[in-house]
Amino acid sequence: MALIDNASISNTLNADSRTYNYTIGEADCIGSAVIYPDSAKYSAPPSAPKEDQSSSKPKVSQETLAPGTKYATELYIIKSGQPGPVVMIVGGVHGNERAGYTAAAEVKDWDIKKGTLLVLPQANVLAVDKKVRYISSQGDLNRDFPQSSVQSADNTLSKAIWSAVKKHKVEWLMDMHEGYDYYKNTSTSSVGQSLIYYPNSGTKTVASKIVSTLNSDISTSYKKFSLLQYPVKGSLARASGQYLGVNSFIFETCDNPSLSVRVNYQLKAAKTLLQKLDMI
Repeated sequence: MALIDNASISNTLNADSRTYNYTIGEADCIGSAVIYPDSAKYSAPPSAPKEDQSSSKPKVSQETLAPGTKYATELYIIKSGQPGPVVMIVGGVHGNERAGYTAAAEVKDWDIKKGTLLVLPQANVLAVDKKVRYISSQGDLNRDFPQSSVQSADNTLSKAIWSAVKKHKVEWLMDMHEGYDYYKNTSTSSVGQSLIYYPNSGTKTVASKIVSTLNSDISTSYKKFSLLQYPVKGSLARASGQYLGVNSFIFETCDNPSLSVRVNYQLKAAKTLLQKLDMI
């Protein structure tokens, strides 16, 4: 198995320097009876309390973002009941990037042992339904988030998602995307097979672990994941990292392999993130 070396991890690149021109998308007690010789002298000991199995299961709820509008979409909230990080995983910002929203739909059913997991499988429901990058009249959701500390999100949908990030005090955010080619193929401008993080304290360590874990099972050099800095301006990952201090990143698979392979990459990245945070 090939592992990404330290040099390639530390030598991170600036994703802003690449053109974002995607064509397809970027969770014993056994009751016993005790017989006493003289019931007048002896009383049975109190029975041991039964463990409440339900209390150990995460509690799952749903919250509709942009309710009552054509953009309405479901946010799944998994609460472990134990202190820990608040992690948000997003899919479907671009409707033609199937691996992201397919994987996120699985993640929403995961159990966690600490903290809170928020999953937004289909951020842009209209685009997902039509299997397009975005609805032309709506614009690119991945450019609709604040681009300055005083700016608000651009429209109804981006405002609803941005409000949820702030309301739930998200600490880690993974935005699932796809690119049309491999980033290591320098003849294209795609960022497929990359993890693009905003460099807040602690983010790089986790991001590096995700990349090295994935690359350990990839033998072909140009198909390996690259570690990059600075998600594109206007993206959810960039805005939440830069203006809210969230440990955020965009995770990009290349849409060249089969859907099952791409979904597996997305799930493995999400699992590694939650494992590093001791949530699963």
